[in-house]
Amino acid sequence: MGRIVKFSPVFIISLNFCFISACSTFEDVTFDQQASNQLKDLAQTSIDVSNEPQAIAISELLAIDEANALIASAMANNPSLQQTLLTLKTAEQQLTVTSSSQWPSISAGLNANKAEASTVNYSASVDVAWTLDIWQQLANASSAEQANVAASAYAYQGAKDLLAANVMQAYLGLVQTSQLIAIESARVSAYQTNEQVIIDRYRKGLIELNELDTAKSSTQSSQATLVDYQAQYQQALRNIVLLTGVTENSLDYREVYPEVMMPLDKVSAQSLGRRPDLQQAYQNIIASQYQHKVAYKALLPSLSLTGSITNSAANLHDALFGSNAWQLLGQLSAPIFNAGKLTSEVEIAKFSAEKSYWNFQEKLLSAVNEVDNAVAQEQAVSKRLVLTESALASAKRSEQTYTSRYRQGTVSLIDLLQIQQQTFSLQAQVTQLTYELLNNRITLGLALGLGV
Repeated sequence: MGRIVKFSPVFIISLNFCFISACSTFEDVTFDQQASNQLKDLAQTSIDVSNEPQAIAISELLAIDEANALIASAMANNPSLQQTLLTLKTAEQQLTVTSSSQWPSISAGLNANKAEASTVNYSASVDVAWTLDIWQQLANASSAEQANVAASAYAYQGAKDLLAANVMQAYLGLVQTSQLIAIESARVSAYQTNEQVIIDRYRKGLIELNELDTAKSSTQSSQATLVDYQAQYQQALRNIVLLTGVTENSLDYREVYPEVMMPLDKVSAQSLGRRPDLQQAYQNIIASQYQHKVAYKALLPSLSLTGSITNSAANLHDALFGSNAWQLLGQLSAPIFNAGKLTSEVEIAKFSAEKSYWNFQEKLLSAVNEVDNAVAQEQAVSKRLVLTESALASAKRSEQTYTSRYRQGTVSLIDLLQIQQQTFSLQAQVTQLTYELLNNRITLGLALGLGV
């Protein structure tokens, strides 16, 4: 026959009073709404991007097999990315730990005791403990953990996006140093040819030998620059190995620049809501607001129920399946004096929520600034590249003229060296500006929130 558990009127009145008091004094914070409104004002989009069209992947900006292979290897082997993934997995398990507190806990025990000159006595018990979530404090804690899991997921996504961008930029850097080495090697070869021409002309009595010192000085200066480029090349190789885990012997790359798509042709400059760092910051606001609720509700009374079923018998069967005795206990507790500790914790949680909001604002303003800077850089570098390529074409025509006139003895070696120096310098500038342009397009794609 079942038993009915009755609570006293004093218990029920006290519980109702605490509930009314809690509802009348709690002041919630809504920084998440402010953050969403601010994002709409500055970026012309909502924090919710679930209904927006899918953007292209950042790897599609540099869609070549060599780069894709490096990105895939980096995703599998990069230690920093793997640590971020483990942080996400840890957050997921922590959510399970926090959510489990909303459910009753059940434990069972079985003991066997035997004293001298007596038979064995068996005792079995089942204990149940449950903290009733009357203020939704435990549910709020679980919601905070859910937001933390979402923030960790966005952090992982951001780490993957940044790694892919770094790999592509490192690949372009390797192409750049390869081209600079080729240009400088050609310069050294041209200067060495000049030295031989000077020696031949000296033997014919056409020039003074002091021109040979000028030629050697230019050659040695160019050789020093070549050594520097070769060192940069080795550093670029080590950088790619560090990012991807690919050995230098198995590294495959091109010696000419691949095409890099302009991301603004595919994505609106205002689609900043896609950025993982903004999404992560937004989830941090939500988590901190729930933590503020949890801290406040620690001031309120808590209600817990405990129940147990026990039995003792001389044999194991009767201890497990015989007639059992049970008891149920309800406990209502509330903090009375803690020297302001809980109140201060509420204020700390509120400050933390506001700090998360300002962190979001900082990231949002930085995101807008990054896009603006990348767009301006695209325009400036494009103009510089066009002008430099035009200057290089003119310099090459002048070099051909000066080389012919020098061999005829109508211009000096200094004049020829100056025009050659200008030609090779312009070639290097074209290579460097091309790298800047392509590298900046990847930066712009990252700023726009393109990911893998």
